[in-house]
Amino acid sequence: MAMGAARSQIQRPGLYLAVLGGRTPQTHVEIHDVRWVVGCCIDDTIPELKRQWFGHRKGLHLDSYVRIDCVDGYAVELSQIKSSDVASEGVQVPLQKLWFVNMGGYDASSLLELHQIGCVVAPNAQAAKSRARKRWLTNSIQQHKDDLHAIDQVGGLDDCLPIDELQGWQVTLTPAPDQPCCSFQPDWFGYRPI
Repeated sequence: MAMGAARSQIQRPGLYLAVLGGRTPQTHVEIHDVRWVVGCCIDDTIPELKRQWFGHRKGLHLDSYVRIDCVDGYAVELSQIKSSDVASEGVQVPLQKLWFVNMGGYDASSLLELHQIGCVVAPNAQAAKSRARKRWLTNSIQQHKDDLHAIDQVGGLDDCLPIDELQGWQVTLTPAPDQPCCSFQPDWFGYRPI
């Protein structure tokens, strides 16, 4: 979508991948981070995005976001976690998980490392890395995975770094071969101070 354009507000809660920009006392240049947040629209997520930011509040801004409704033929559905669900034993482990992948690579004409981010559906970390390598930065030099996170629920993690900031929501994947999948092109991009 064009800069500043956004999808019309969707009323059911959805998973958003948001890219934040800002500064910290120790950095010489603006830094960026990604956050997973839940809301009916991106505006609902702004307080949580501010809460999660680790740098200076001054200059904090949203660079882009995308709502993730379907990935690799699976609908991404959210349900609120009840405290009894967290303590339950014998919870069935899903065959497929939603993974966030940050691929890195280099271009001989640029000083900065290249990055491309998105989500894949895979049964494990190795399969997620393999799928991402075939999809993103395929023409870069020294293509590599910088970050890999399983996105499932608060405290739910694979053997990767934890993603524990889904604010009490659990991700469920349901086969949806006919549903259009997220291309990971931004629903909106630009500079929006928050």
